[in-house]
Amino acid sequence: MDDVPATKPLLDYEALFQDAPAGYVVTLENGTIVDANRTLLAWLGKSRDELVGASFLKLLPIGDRILYATHASLQMGVAGAMAELAVDILRADGSRMPSLLSARRVRASGLDEPALDRIIIFNAYERRLYEQELVSTLRKTEEAESARASAEASVAAQQEVLRQKDLILKESLAESQRKESLLETILNTVEVGVVVVDEAGNNILTNSRQEHNRRRAVRPGTRDQDECELLIFGPDRVTPLPADLRPIRRAVLGESFSDQLVWFGQGDQQQGLSVSARSVRGEGAFRGSVIAFSDVTGLVDAVRAKEDFVANVSHELRTPLTSIMGYLDLALEDAGDLPGHVTASLKVALRNSEKLLALVSDLLTAATGGSTVSLEPADLTELIQSAVSTAAPRGEINGVRFSTDLPASLPDIVDPRRMGQVLDNLLSNAVKYSPDGGRVLIRARRTSTETRIEVADSGIGMTEAEQAEVFTKFFRSATARKAAIPGVGLGLVISRRIVEDHGGTITLRSEAGRGTVFTVTLPVGAPEPNFVPEGRL
Repeated sequence: MDDVPATKPLLDYEALFQDAPAGYVVTLENGTIVDANRTLLAWLGKSRDELVGASFLKLLPIGDRILYATHASLQMGVAGAMAELAVDILRADGSRMPSLLSARRVRASGLDEPALDRIIIFNAYERRLYEQELVSTLRKTEEAESARASAEASVAAQQEVLRQKDLILKESLAESQRKESLLETILNTVEVGVVVVDEAGNNILTNSRQEHNRRRAVRPGTRDQDECELLIFGPDRVTPLPADLRPIRRAVLGESFSDQLVWFGQGDQQQGLSVSARSVRGEGAFRGSVIAFSDVTGLVDAVRAKEDFVANVSHELRTPLTSIMGYLDLALEDAGDLPGHVTASLKVALRNSEKLLALVSDLLTAATGGSTVSLEPADLTELIQSAVSTAAPRGEINGVRFSTDLPASLPDIVDPRRMGQVLDNLLSNAVKYSPDGGRVLIRARRTSTETRIEVADSGIGMTEAEQAEVFTKFFRSATARKAAIPGVGLGLVISRRIVEDHGGTITLRSEAGRGTVFTVTLPVGAPEPNFVPEGRL
């Protein structure tokens, strides 16, 4: 008798798991997938056999893998759960599905059993459709109510019309209630606070997560307060946010915005929320707004930890390098008493120490997102020839031959040190990714409006997928990793930033096994004084 009652709950649970409107995946603590529901398999276009045993990180683009590995895994390791995380999920056809992840780590009772991570995946696009359906259903209900009121006031001859409209109304209300119930269930499941207001500022809907968020902002000793009286602070966590800048007030006024950082509450329980709002309009008029509150407290703390790490790295790396350069300078002051080959070696060591210090600065620049250029007259031909001379010794080791096609001079207004760094990165990559020898051609041409510099190699090349990720921080191709080619995946990221700061662009053409061509295009003369690279506002 004990076995019979247990069967139906297990079947009910299996049906709920498999047919839930959200995607579910269960992984081991190391990310290995052990189960996934049919909803997720349908979204991905994959079978269960393709997913089970694979790594969950393979479902994420490279940037989101780093975010998940550092942010989500850390949260689950410390708190046992992860608040909502926005990522893209890769489908079988290579397309991306904007998604929201929530997860919880479950420890098994047995000592030998591994922990399991239960991950919920919400399709961000479908959630927006639910919101649109809610607004559409509410509008239909209003129209039906108006029609029914008019029919009730009409003459007896219209009673049959009234009965028909009343039937339509009942069906519409039943459908509305079903959808509203489904939407309410979904909204109370997600780890995002949601508020829906109408055009008059009346609260239509608030999910359980947002009610929890709001309780944090209520002043001690009071049950509830108006929005303008809640403890809501700006990004600095201490300055009270004025009433007209508070998220719900902005939304009621018809504004649409994204990622407004606010802090609810005070003290150790203070919570950081990223707020986005989208207005709903019908027939050209404002009908209300949907506001989403995402908990980013852990993310803000992680960013602060990253900034502390960058500061420590700056100190730990720059201090010994400065000391090394100082002692090399002292040794070179007595260069007359040293053998010629020793003096030459010391100069090489000093030059490379200076370059290493510049690279450390660039690493910190890539981590913090800032860079500066100091423009002055320079000859690009000389910069290219100097970069070739620097890369030549490494080229000889790899059996790489350099050839150039350059005009006698290319005067321009650039930052010579920064542009030299770009050329060094491109030539260094050309040599590294030609491990079996080959040829590297450096060509430069100028038109009336721009200068084009091409660095072409006959090395291992890249696939189309690798080309799409090549300017992503810390990206390294699978071929480079298999061949143990050294690098950290920052050179091209820094190079693109330097070129864009000059008002130019950097592009590439490549084919696996047949080489790569990088093209740097620079405007003739200095960039405009108010020039801001795209995406850097």
